[in-house]
Amino acid sequence: MQQQVLYPASDSHIALKIARHSRCSRCECCYGLHPPPDLHVVLDDSSPGGSVLGDLDQYGSDDDEDTRPYLETCSCGHGIPEHGADENVLGINEFGRVGRVAVRLDELLQDRGKLLDFNYSDVDIQSLKRQMKPFNSSNSSPRASG
Repeated sequence: MQQQVLYPASDSHIALKIARHSRCSRCECCYGLHPPPDLHVVLDDSSPGGSVLGDLDQYGSDDDEDTRPYLETCSCGHGIPEHGADENVLGINEFGRVGRVAVRLDELLQDRGKLLDFNYSDVDIQSLKRQMKPFNSSNSSPRASG
């Protein structure tokens, strides 16, 4: 049986979402963090804000022992920081910007029923992914020089 890892359904784990939609800085052929073939990704649809059961969570459950890790390593062998999700490198503002783009990409994938399909792409996804490139003066919009 394949080992299972989690992928967040909510807007949590922003670095993982950024990495999923960002090229690897170490590999020329890796276009975003994706699971190795021996891992099965499942959706972590637990609500970070609480449960519909209210305070019953305080009593625990038989499922509390299920501490599956989140997807952290790409099939290319590199991790989340190498896939453009290092807040120390990007800075807080840029990390927030690409984080919002990554969340929007996940929303589009969710709408299409493809959130866990790491190979899926379409015109809208490709267009939005262009915004995942870090913003700097070399890729800013052209201005008239004076």
